[in-house]
Amino acid sequence: MTPDHTTQGTPPAAPDDTRPAAPGDAAPAVPHDAARANPGDGARATPGGTALDDVLDDATLDGVVPGADAPGATCGTAREAARATCARQEAAECGGAAAARSLEPDVLVVGGGIAGLTTALALHAAGFVRVTVVEAATGTRPVDAGLNLMPDAVRELDALGLLDRLEADAVRTGELRYYHRCGALVAREERGLRAGYRWPQLSVHRAHLRRVLADAVRERLGEGTLVTGVRVTGVDRQPGDARPRVRIEHRSGAVRSLSCLEPDLLIGADGVRSAVRSALHPDEGEPPRNGMLVWRGVSRMDPRRAAPFMLVAGDDRQKAVVHPVTEPSPHRPEVLVTWALAMPADAVDGRSPGDWERPVPVGRFLGHYEGWEFDGVSVPEVLRAADGAYEYPLVDRDPLARWSHGRTTLVGDAAHPACPLGSDGATRSVVDARALAHALAVHPDPVEALAAYEAERRSAGTGLQWADRGPGPEAVVHLAHERAPAGFTDIDDVVPPEERRAIAARYAATGASDRETVNQGSPYDVPGTAPGAPAAGPPPHGAPASAAPAPGTPAHGLLAPGAPAHGSLFHGTSRDTPPYGVSARATPFRDTPGTHVLP
Repeated sequence: MTPDHTTQGTPPAAPDDTRPAAPGDAAPAVPHDAARANPGDGARATPGGTALDDVLDDATLDGVVPGADAPGATCGTAREAARATCARQEAAECGGAAAARSLEPDVLVVGGGIAGLTTALALHAAGFVRVTVVEAATGTRPVDAGLNLMPDAVRELDALGLLDRLEADAVRTGELRYYHRCGALVAREERGLRAGYRWPQLSVHRAHLRRVLADAVRERLGEGTLVTGVRVTGVDRQPGDARPRVRIEHRSGAVRSLSCLEPDLLIGADGVRSAVRSALHPDEGEPPRNGMLVWRGVSRMDPRRAAPFMLVAGDDRQKAVVHPVTEPSPHRPEVLVTWALAMPADAVDGRSPGDWERPVPVGRFLGHYEGWEFDGVSVPEVLRAADGAYEYPLVDRDPLARWSHGRTTLVGDAAHPACPLGSDGATRSVVDARALAHALAVHPDPVEALAAYEAERRSAGTGLQWADRGPGPEAVVHLAHERAPAGFTDIDDVVPPEERRAIAARYAATGASDRETVNQGSPYDVPGTAPGAPAAGPPPHGAPASAAPAPGTPAHGLLAPGAPAHGSLFHGTSRDTPPYGVSARATPFRDTPGTHVLP
């Protein structure tokens, strides 16, 4: 496998086993003063701005007739009048409580994959309850891929109260083995608990991890926190510490709604093709391809034919990673084995696919892995047990000089795309999310908080990006092939033990995932918070701001469906008090909803 430019980030998949469709052309921006009228004018009233859930409710509940409305016009005048009245009543009744609630920042997370969902949970654990996650994908389909969570990520997920749920259908990886493509063992490493870490390394199906995260988001922050079918079409950067303006498109069946949001904080967790990153760095363009192809899939295997370890094999051009992601159980006697393969496109058919991902038959690449047998693990047998595979072009991104601009920042692959065969992309996303939430909790000023987050994480992310362009920890396999291409009898004669240990330690230190650092415990816990507690919704009328709601009360975030006017950012509450406000804002949010029928 060519060691140069091997970073590819899988697009963020939708919760509950979905992936977003590739972004299309940006929808045209709607003027910010369009569709604003007084309640009695027959057009939609927008007192102080309207939340996207209002647009969606009108389009789906108030009976928008396809073709009946011109762009920029919507229904729901009576509803808006009622909500305006509610807002005025609450302002009069709640007094100081409403003012206190206005200090709670509204956070918009773009991307409903692992990075975005973990960010929402980390923010909630740090005391932020007004969080909305938007995801471009609308459909659902299985995702056949597994992943690894290193002990530092498992530590953070444990701090969020998710470890038991994860381990209900995961594998504690205890050993990693590297093989020469001729079949000889090059190196073996103990992993996780067996290596002395306080937390295990987990191999898990991507769908299971996302399901655990999505369920926790809905339980803790409310059902309306996660909104699918919402695509970011543009982000307008504002001067100083003014709030970003986010243009969005929501598709629901044949109806398309355009709107504009101004959250207090914008977090791009939308993968290597991030719309938020593109807005911050418009000159980057599409991520370049490097001529390599990756195939990924999951196979159902008899436990007796599946290795109890993680396997990495190959040379400097061709590679295979194979490991189980489930244990046998009474309801599923087979185990799920995930695999990822990589080789140059010109060795397959001389072309790189035009699609970002596409389903392909295993026969497309099976012949290139015939004879790959490693201590009882037959790669061809594993591949034949799969129903199919997904093919991806390998792409890369250069490290960014900065992740944050004002009140906007990036996490996960949007900030630092990871090599899909490096087994640590999900780990980086989880740690990013926790570091970001901690910084926002301990720094009163949001711009300073994002700067602190970036100061801590960007150096590590950049280091791992550069490391991904080299062979990484599998450098030992490359050295073995380079020094003994036809194979060997004793690996110590080819790559001495001290050299093998140095390679493993060097890569571990790059990501601050060495045992001593990880075992010190999470540096991101915020005192006085309870990660697994339900979200704190607005207090009842007349109650003090600190009054606790009934258990399970959902938070009223940016897009919470049917949210009443509880001092939300989108219902005219003035939010001009530091740290999260900008002074002299009469209308803190103005949207421009326009309901359109798709062609």
